[in-house]
Amino acid sequence: MVAGLAALTLGAARPAHADDDPPFTIGARPAWLVLGGLTTGGTVALADRGALVGGEASVVRLRDGNFIGLYGDGYYDWGVHGTYATAGLELGRQIFALDGGVALRFAQGDRDVGATGRITVGLGVAGVYARYAHFWDVAHDDNVIQVGLVLKLPLWTGGN
Repeated sequence: MVAGLAALTLGAARPAHADDDPPFTIGARPAWLVLGGLTTGGTVALADRGALVGGEASVVRLRDGNFIGLYGDGYYDWGVHGTYATAGLELGRQIFALDGGVALRFAQGDRDVGATGRITVGLGVAGVYARYAHFWDVAHDDNVIQVGLVLKLPLWTGGN
């Protein structure tokens, strides 16, 4: 019994190390995420209508159901027979996300530059989105509205 009390006393007096994990955590822990996946949908208004398919990647910081990060995507749209690429800032809270930034369109020998914004409602790895893009200095299809589905999976997660 004396040996047990001595071991308990010495163990309790041992200093904690800075790299020791806490014994338990209440609530969410902040994390970095790298996500990648597929996007599909269609151009539905204000431009040549057609289906689209492509890919998307993002790097976000997640904390307490909120996230902020950067995204980029690229996709082919059969309506304009061309490729879009967009990149920018991504913000979200729980199931809602908003992203926006620069948009490039390569179609029919032209390169158009513009801005884009998208709202997404997601559950798990799938999200339904609506996107608006506006292109400057173009004579045709300067405004684009698209709707679709995005499937994103975590490719890497990191703590703190």
